[in-house]
Amino acid sequence: MIEKSLTLNDLNLPSQEKNYDDENYTIIEVDSKTYGIKTKSVLEIVKIMELDYPNRMPSCILGMLKYEQNPVGVIDLRGVFSSERIVYELGAKIIIIKIKDSLSAVVCDRVLDIKKLPLKNIHSLPYHREKDFFDGVYTFDDESVYLLNVENIVDYIEENLEKFEDAKKKYIVNDEASKKVLAERKNFLVNITPDLQTTAALYDRGVSFLINDVKYYINMASVKEFYKVNNAKFIKVPNTKDFIFGLINIKGDYITVLDIRRFYNNSKTKIKEKSTIIILNSDEYKLGILADEICESMNVDFDEILQNRLNTLEEDKMMEFVKDSDIYRVLDVEKLFKDDRLNVI
Repeated sequence: MIEKSLTLNDLNLPSQEKNYDDENYTIIEVDSKTYGIKTKSVLEIVKIMELDYPNRMPSCILGMLKYEQNPVGVIDLRGVFSSERIVYELGAKIIIIKIKDSLSAVVCDRVLDIKKLPLKNIHSLPYHREKDFFDGVYTFDDESVYLLNVENIVDYIEENLEKFEDAKKKYIVNDEASKKVLAERKNFLVNITPDLQTTAALYDRGVSFLINDVKYYINMASVKEFYKVNNAKFIKVPNTKDFIFGLINIKGDYITVLDIRRFYNNSKTKIKEKSTIIILNSDEYKLGILADEICESMNVDFDEILQNRLNTLEEDKMMEFVKDSDIYRVLDVEKLFKDDRLNVI
């Protein structure tokens, strides 16, 4: 893979101590309270859908969904925190989360934002039980975001099943029109076809960017940070593919920068005043892509994409969709990472 081929030893690059001073969090709202989940652990943010209900299930679990053929319990934090339960409407969201080698999910009223929180503003909680549920609280001016430790919450549920009755009531809207919408969403997630197999399409919040006057869309959970090209000092790497623009050093990490335009259609990117490197969010890859310009944040409706999807482009296997009369190509980061061309020799 890229970082294996472009080794620091081979290039005799100086190592530097990492000095990250922030962490990317997905900010959600539950019961008028604001919580944060580390974005790097978030696999999908999807609208609430029809769930399955096994015979025995703890009451703090909203239901079960199937994700990549794996059954996943959807945690209702109201049930865990002993808050008053509500019936979730169609606008509610489900956050699918990877915890070590397993999956979990959390239902929330709204997804508010995806943003970086400076570690210096994150403080520990003084009390015991909630301390197990939270990694800390982010405080800035009048804003408080409680940072969820989903792994500990899952462990707590599994270790204290006797404290939760078996679920006897469904807490998702169930009128006939809503049930039809919920079923369609479930069917899409379960039966997603290869040409639609894109994580980006299932996210509600993302950002658009330009490459050669073509508009692209990427979900924010796939983005670690944005870095202006004018602030970057590129290290050219000999004997690499022509779509490798070079390496940059960001806070001690060497990032391989991919010329995405050349990667897909063999035309070279010209650096402009607004050119930006989009650093992709991945534990495995240290990769950024060149964009001519970052355009705007977007709230992309899941159902809208289904209705306005265009044919997948044969040359790069990208899905296209229409929003507000503009055509966007969806950059699916997971597909990009799996592309054989990234096995650079």
